[in-house]
Formats: sequence, C-alpha cells, structure tokens
Amino acid sequence: MNKKVLVSAFALSMVFGLTGCSSEKPEEKKEDTKVVEKKEEKKEEKKEESTDAVLVREISSKTYTVTIPQLTSFYTPSRDGLEVKTEVNEQQISYTLEDEFGDFKMAIYVNPISAESAEAYANRINEGFKDDESEQYKPSTVGDFSGFRKVTTSENPSFKCKDNLLLDFESVDGSAVVMSVTVEQFNDTDTADMEVAIKAILDNMKVEVK
Repeated sequence: MNKKVLVSAFALSMVFGLTGCSSEKPEEKKEDTKVVEKKEEKKEEKKEESTDAVLVREISSKTYTVTIPQLTSFYTPSRDGLEVKTEVNEQQISYTLEDEFGDFKMAIYVNPISAESAEAYANRINEGFKDDESEQYKPSTVGDFSGFRKVTTSENPSFKCKDNLLLDFESVDGSAVVMSVTVEQFNDTDTADMEVAIKAILDNMKVEVK
C-alpha cells in the first residue's frame, strides 16, 4: 500500500514539474519579443536622426554648424525619376541629382567660406579678374536673399552652367556668416531648376556660430 502511495506521489511530482517548465517558456518568448521591439524602435530612431545633413566647420577660430533638412522634403525637381544623393565632408554639403540614363545631372554645393562680408569676399575675387567681367561676382538677389553672384555658361556638350551665390546669411544667434551656394548643371540647356534649388536651400537652411 505504501509503495502505491509513493508511486502516485512521484508521478504527481513529475506532472507538476513538467507543468512548471512549460509555464516558463511563454514568459521567455514575451521577453524576446520586447527585446526585438526595442531594437526596431532604435533602428527607427536612427533613421529619423539621419534625415538632416549637418556640416560642422571651423573658420577663423569660430565653429559653424550648417543644418539642412532632407533635400526632397522641401525641394521637388521639375524632372521626374531623379536619384538624389547627399554627401557631407569636412568642407561642404553636396547633393547630386541624376537620372538613370545620364541625360541630366545637377550638383549642389553648400558651405560657409568666410567670417568677413560677402561683398569683401566677392571684391577680393574680382580683383583677379579686372579685365574679364564674365568672371566677376555682381550684386544679385534670389527670393528674399541678396548677395553676389557669378553665372558661368559653357558650350561644352557635357557641362552647361554654373551658378554661384555668395551672401551674408543670418545665423540662429543673429550674426552673419558668408555662405556659398553653388549649382552646376550638366547635359541640359534648360536651367530653370537651378535658381529654384538655390532659393529652396536658403529658405530651409539653418546656421549656428560659436
């Protein structure tokens, strides 16, 4: 009789033991799911952080931080199907817009270049081109922005036009920094997008000086 009781007790303990093990597994899966969800949230946060192009550059003992939102969030080219590439190096923020077949290409470069005024910078460059007005910077406006501009055209089949604007851009703290915005276009004589691109960037760019 005692043997039967012992066998029954042992069998019950085995059942409870198995039940206990099986009850722990779902909890482990729940924890794994939470870990995966957290990792996915971190990936999404990283993607959101990488949408702005940020350039940090030192000029004349000052640090300039130029921030531009993702280009396609505020500028839409008139041409469809362009691939947009963004690159930030130590000197500038650059964008390349190009179609699949290489029939059209636009390059945009944005960088702080001097702590002096845009006029002083333009005049210094113009000194080297006194006998060639086509190479001189001249007063110009783009939208609400005024500065000094040089537009260069070419008969070269692959390179058509270069538009460079120098201006005193107001920083977040109210000080001014000389910014250069350059647009180059290749393989197409229709340059309507060039000024539109410059204005769009100026309207959405932020500069901090420390």
